[in-house]
Parts: sequence; C-alpha cells; structure tokens
Amino acid sequence: MLKIGPAGDYEHKGTPWDEMGRNGIAQIFISLGDWIRSLQFQFVENGSLVLSEKHGLDIYSSAPKFSVVSVRLNYPLEYITGISGHSGTRDGEQFVTSIIFTTNNADYGPVGRPTQDDIAFDYQMGEHNKFCGFHGYANLYLNSIVLYGADEDSKQ
Repeated sequence: MLKIGPAGDYEHKGTPWDEMGRNGIAQIFISLGDWIRSLQFQFVENGSLVLSEKHGLDIYSSAPKFSVVSVRLNYPLEYITGISGHSGTRDGEQFVTSIIFTTNNADYGPVGRPTQDDIAFDYQMGEHNKFCGFHGYANLYLNSIVLYGADEDSKQ
C-alpha cells in the first residue's frame, strides 16, 4: 500500500480519519467556509450507497455563510486518479485551503480559496497505481489529506 501526500498539516493535528480500501466513490461533499471545512464521501459498497462520516466541522450546525459543493462521479466508469490544490497556515494551524479532485475523465475544482502565501500540492496516482482511499486529519477545517494507492501487481 502506498501513501501519497500529505497535503496540509504535517504535524498530525486534529482528529485522524481513514477511508482506506473504500475506493468506490460515487459522490464527494465538500463543505466550505473561508477554506475547506470538511469532506464526506458517498461510497458504493455491495451495490448500496453508503455515506462516510464528515471529516472536519459539521457545517450544518454552523453559521449560514458556509456552503456545500457536491462532486458526482460516474461510478464505476469514473474513478479518482489524484488530488491537487493548496494548503496554508492561519493562526498557527495548517489546513487545506483549496482542492481539485482528478478522475480518469475530468478535474473537479478548484473548490476553496487559496491565498498567494499558500503552498500548492499535486498528487497523482500514475498509470501503474490504483486508488485505494483517503486518510488525513481534521478539526475545525480539513487539516490534511493523503491518497492511498496500490501497485497494479499488489494483491490489495
């Protein structure tokens, strides 16, 4: 199993989350405030749609200035091949400020608002790896995100 990243927090602040082995993504919900507040995934498992937990702040109980962007994938024909975007530090906390989800068909994003001081990231799976899920850390924002990948020759 390969870990590609992290984008964002390198100090592992926030609550860890892990969606390893959950690669059948049908939809991604991205909550926004000033930056990326949370991610939630809708997976296809055993023919049913299943929602992950929200990774980050639950904006539905927060101020009305927050919004949700939905990325709908054409599963199973469309799948994640990479992520890119920006990360930055505000008030001593590092987090993802914008994100683009790349699939075998399209780029979705950018979602979020980076500043000129933010650091760009670009993590692509490459032609010989396959996407196997995400993991990272989240608190009030999405602090970090990492891709899991498996070599085509891997049994995972």
